[in-house]
Order: sequence, then structure tokens, then C-alpha cells
Amino acid sequence: SEMSPIRKVVTLIEEMKTTAEKDAAQDKTMYDKYMCWCETNEKVKGAAIDAAEKAIGELSAFIEEAAAKEGQLKTEIAGLENDIAEDKDAGLLDQLHFGECVDGFFQEPPGLLHVGFCLKEAIDTLSKVQLIQQAKQGDVAAKSKAQAILLQLRDKAQHYPKFRDRMQR
Repeated sequence: SEMSPIRKVVTLIEEMKTTAEKDAAQDKTMYDKYMCWCETNEKVKGAAIDAAEKAIGELSAFIEEAAAKEGQLKTEIAGLENDIAEDKDAGLLDQLHFGECVDGFFQEPPGLLHVGFCLKEAIDTLSKVQLIQQAKQGDVAAKSKAQAILLQLRDKAQHYPKFRDRMQR
């Protein structure tokens, strides 16, 4: 039984229709998977972009603050270096003048004005020595000399209880 030419065309068209429908269903499935991936990827990438833009803003602000702080610290360092140079020129590490004042104070009858003067001079000198020592931790000779004078001051102050609390300030 031979098919008529019209029937052959109809069968061919029906087969083409079935194949087209099958391909359309496959294409629809692939399209849905692709769109799902695109939407998910777009959300993830969008969130990452938003987070990165926020981080850029925060880091830019941090960089500006750090630059300002750097300038401030450089200025402070330069000032401290100048102070150290001036103190070295004055010979503060070699001549702890307040030691002479302490010796003279304990040889004479103590006077309140003299005590105040000696203490003020000792505190001023020690403050400068302390700054120098903080800047230059390795200067053992200056440290030991300052410690010896402080011990001498403490020991001699014990002989004058009247001035002990004044000395402790």
C-alpha cells in the first residue's frame, strides 16, 4: 500500500510538527534554566557591587583620615626632634644641674622657698630627661645618673619629715 503523495506530505508535516514541538519544549526548558541563572547571578553581582561601592566609600574616608593623621604625626615628630636637638645642645644629659641644687639644699637649713625652687627645677629637668630617654631608650649612662640623683633625693628627704609630703608631690 503505497501512500499517496498528499499523504506523504501530510505525514512529513506531522513529523516536522512533532519534532518542532519537541525542540520547542527543550528550548523552553533551556531558556528557563538560563533565565534562572541570569536572575540569580544578577542579584548576586548587584549585591556584590553595592557592597564594593560601600567599601570604597568607607576606605576613601579612612584614607583621608589617615593622610590627615600622618601629617599631624609628621609635624609632632619634627617638633620632638627639634626638642631633642635643643636638649642635647643644652647638655641636659651631661649636666643634671638639679643635683647641685639638691646637695646645696640638704647642706643648708631648709627653707620653703628654696625647697620649692629646687623641686620645680628638678621636675622641669626630669621631664626633659624623660622625653629624651623615651626618644632614645639606649642611653644607659643618663638613666643611671638620673636614678642615682633620685635615690639621693629620696634618702635625704627621709631626714626631713616636715618636707617629705612636699617632696612626694
